[in-house]
Amino acid sequence: MNVAEKLSPQISEPMTWADICEQYPDQWVCLVEIDRPRRNDFAFRTARVIGHGATRRDPWQQARLWWDRYKEIGHFFTGRIVAPVPQFFV
Repeated sequence: MNVAEKLSPQISEPMTWADICEQYPDQWVCLVEIDRPRRNDFAFRTARVIGHGATRRDPWQQARLWWDRYKEIGHFFTGRIVAPVPQFFV
């Protein structure tokens, strides 16, 4: 895949969170057209993917092509987030 193909504007069909996690496992994703049953709640019915990748930055680079079209772009991780274990010194 060359750079032009990687940055070409692509948008998925509306997908559920389970579908997004299945299609983009352990990746960062940028979502638009998020259909939320309640405002300011993470839960949503469907959303469309406009960017995805292994690093936090990858989906933002792809989403850049959509900034003029969408006012709100969500940025999420589809895998399990593990917090660092605090280390205590005795």
